[in-house]
Amino acid sequence: LMPPLRPGPSSSTPSGDRVGTAAARSLGTRYPYPEYAGGVASSPGGSASSSQRRRRPAGPVGPRLRPLSSAEIASYDHLAPDLATRVRVVRLPVIPGRYVGITLGRFVCLDRDLPPNGASHLLAHELTHARQWAELGVVGFLVRYLGGFGRGVIRHRRWHPAYRDIALEQEARAEADAWAQRRGGSG
Repeated sequence: LMPPLRPGPSSSTPSGDRVGTAAARSLGTRYPYPEYAGGVASSPGGSASSSQRRRRPAGPVGPRLRPLSSAEIASYDHLAPDLATRVRVVRLPVIPGRYVGITLGRFVCLDRDLPPNGASHLLAHELTHARQWAELGVVGFLVRYLGGFGRGVIRHRRWHPAYRDIALEQEARAEADAWAQRRGGSG
């Protein structure tokens, strides 16, 4: 069995977008989203020869990148359409910790593919972070996010309560929940 492939510090995709992984270690989202039920995909079994195991897998290796579909742009109404057309959803095989999603600017990095049907609570949450990045800029977002986390660590002395107290995370959770309510369900 081969370990999951991990992109280097900066990988280029066929569309020319560049995806960095170094900053991903500092930000993230950990939620029991319904679309992530079912656990981790199992590795293919069987007795393959060593030459078959070393063969390069079919399709692209490393990060996969896609724009939001028209159904997603219409569904995620809490994101301005002009920003929604610039957002890219990136499938990264490895995201630090037990996170399922990390947003870096206009790049929403997920640990697995989601159907592009506009029904993901997780994607609604991460798209709120894309809007926050656009409104605050890189420095503004990082100062507010990491500053809120630092204040939380000092107050709670524990990582998870500090993370839950970050104002930008609270806003993203609230917007994703409101989006789900407008859709008529929990996501």
